Formats: sequence, structure tokens, C-alpha cells
Amino acid sequence: MNIIDFSLLAEAAKPAPPSTEQSIFSVLMIVSMMLIVMYLLFVLPKKNQEKNARKMIDSLKKNDKVMTTSGMIGTIYSIDKDQNEVVLKVDESNNTKIKFSLGAVYFVFKDKEKEAEKEKDKP
Repeated sequence: MNIIDFSLLAEAAKPAPPSTEQSIFSVLMIVSMMLIVMYLLFVLPKKNQEKNARKMIDSLKKNDKVMTTSGMIGTIYSIDKDQNEVVLKVDESNNTKIKFSLGAVYFVFKDKEKEAEKEKDKP
């Protein structure tokens, strides 16, 4: 008689299987949360990076000292935003100039003298 009682208790303790609606809803919630996380980790930083690069390229002007993606350092001799080209003067003594795409400009060096003048003008 004891054996029968335990078997009935074991059957009563089993949880009911989840309904199909509940399992589909939970899967959809997990997938949507994963998509949101992927968007936040990959898409937003890329958009911000592109926005900052566009802002830097738009602010380029003659005589800015820049570095290209290949590591070439020079001073902007001329810039043609319509043709998407920039000419860098890389050697002052030989007057050497090289033409690059605007997208090749990676970094703009800040002029310390101009920075000091801006700070003096601030109240």
C-alpha cells in the first residue's frame, strides 16, 4: 500500500506542461531582447562613428595638419569636396604633394597655438 501512495504523490507533483501560447510568447520575448541588445552594441556606435567622421571631414580646411589611414602625415594644400579629394603637402623642402580621397583622412592634429589663443579669448 505504501508503494501505491508514493506513485500517486509523484504523479501529482509533476508540473503541468506550458501551453503553446506561453512558449511562443517567451521565445518571441527572448528574440526581441537579443535584437535590441545587438542594435545597441553594433548599430548605434557605428552611426556615431560615421557622424563624427563626417563632421571632421566637413571641418577640414587648408593648412590643417592631418594623418591619413595609411599613416601619411601632411598639411592640406588644397581640398575639393565636390570631387571628394584632398591634396596633402608632405615635404616642405621638395614641395612634394600627394592627392588622397577625403575618406582617407583619419585624424586632424590640433594646432597648440590656435588652442592657446582660443583659451585667452574666453572670459
